[in-house]
Amino acid sequence: MYCNNCGAQIPDGTKYCTNCGADSGLAAQPAKAQSQPEYSTPQQQSAPYQQTTPQYSGTQPFTPPPAHYHKRKEPALAVILSWLVILGSGHIYAGKPGKGIGLFFGGIACIGVTYGGIFMMLGYSSMGVSIALMAIGGIGAAILALYTHIDAYRTANKYNTFLQLNGRPPTSNDNW
Repeated sequence: MYCNNCGAQIPDGTKYCTNCGADSGLAAQPAKAQSQPEYSTPQQQSAPYQQTTPQYSGTQPFTPPPAHYHKRKEPALAVILSWLVILGSGHIYAGKPGKGIGLFFGGIACIGVTYGGIFMMLGYSSMGVSIALMAIGGIGAAILALYTHIDAYRTANKYNTFLQLNGRPPTSNDNW
């Protein structure tokens, strides 16, 4: 049986889709008791790699998922990518590559300021300027990282909302 909302295959008699949570229109049915297995004679195919459409029985007709079916973006994965991989990778995954690249270079700038303070300290320059640079770079990197994680989550949710409302993923021309 297939979900009318997203096209995912779900077990027969399931009340809600396990992929999108949509109501299948059926009341939940208890599993059938196993009496005797049904055996059928195998059908011979004319070509070895010929694909056939399976026949389904039940109240819901077989409807394959559309050819242009697009998957949702997982907001938690967007956060994990931006946290574990590099800043901005969660935005690239969620469909905002320009913003992701900008955040990546912002993170590089913050790290550069921090290392600049460290190298100034090692070079016996002004201790006050060195500490100030390290503090500015470190605080800037922490704020940028926090913003990136929160915004990657929100961006993935916006992507999913746009996909659900329009039936297609957003493009750069869409204001999402």
